[in-house]
Parts: sequence; structure tokens; C-alpha cells
Amino acid sequence: MTAVLLAVVLAALLAVLHFVWPFLAGRGGAYSTSSVAAARWAFQVVGVRGKRVVDLGCGYGRVLALAKSMGAASVAGVEIDPIRWLICVVRCRCRVALGDMFKFDVSDADVVYIFQWPSVNARLAEKLKRELKPGAYVVSYMWEVPGLALVAHNPALRVYIYKRPEEPRQELSH
Repeated sequence: MTAVLLAVVLAALLAVLHFVWPFLAGRGGAYSTSSVAAARWAFQVVGVRGKRVVDLGCGYGRVLALAKSMGAASVAGVEIDPIRWLICVVRCRCRVALGDMFKFDVSDADVVYIFQWPSVNARLAEKLKRELKPGAYVVSYMWEVPGLALVAHNPALRVYIYKRPEEPRQELSH
């Protein structure tokens, strides 16, 4: 009887840790699912067909699977939780890194999708401004991303779309 109780307590502890691990590690928010309707709307607005889509904190891969089904040329994600990472790899059959989204290179992305806490978005904004190529989009579910230029917002779906500005043209000096 004691072994069964110990197993149940251990399983419950692991389940709780699974959902709050990114938050406790200080590398993301606690787990919650993204809205497929919000992601679909945003992906239609930016037109993901033929584009490279990256999901920072991809969880179980719902958004990556959606981007793939909408014709994205490639999809990739990063997930810090090993259980979600494994499920996403199996589900999406795409490149999914097990690791820290702050160390994941997004320089080749056309669209970056995020669903993080506001404090994490503030930290991600600096990375995105530094690494994204001109013209790349950032789609944020639920929370704004400070310091990026908002190009579309759907309040009913709680989704924000930002675009990294094109580099200003430099005049040639004679």
C-alpha cells in the first residue's frame, strides 16, 4: 500500500512539474495551450504558405502542425520540457530542438510564433529585434511584445502581429 501511495504522489509531482517547468526554470511561462483559431487567423494574415515558421516554446506542436497544414515551407520549434518536446517531435515530424528559446537561432525565420508571459515577451523582444531578418513577422498569442511595431491585432482572438521593419536604405555618398 505504501509503494502505491508513493507512486501516486511521485506521479502527481511529476505532472505538476511538467506543467510549470519552463516557469520555474525562468525560461518561459507555465504551460497552457495556444488558440488554434488565433494562430490560423494570424497565419492567414501573414500568409505562411511557402514561409519558414518557428515556434518558440512549441509545447505539443499544435501551432507547428497548423503551419504545416497551411503550406509553410518549413516549420521548426524549440521546447524546454522533454515530455512536450518528445510529443511534438512525434506529432509534427519536423525540427524541434530540446532547449532554451533564448539560445535558439531565429535568423532564418519568416514568421515567429510565441505564447509566453508578458515579462518573457519583453526579454524575447530584444532577441527578436537583434536576430530577425527585415520583413519577418512575430505572432504573439495573448500578450503584447514591447518595442516591436504592431501591424495587426485581433482583440476577440487575443492575437498580435508584428513585423520587423525593413532596413532603411543607405544613401551612397560620392
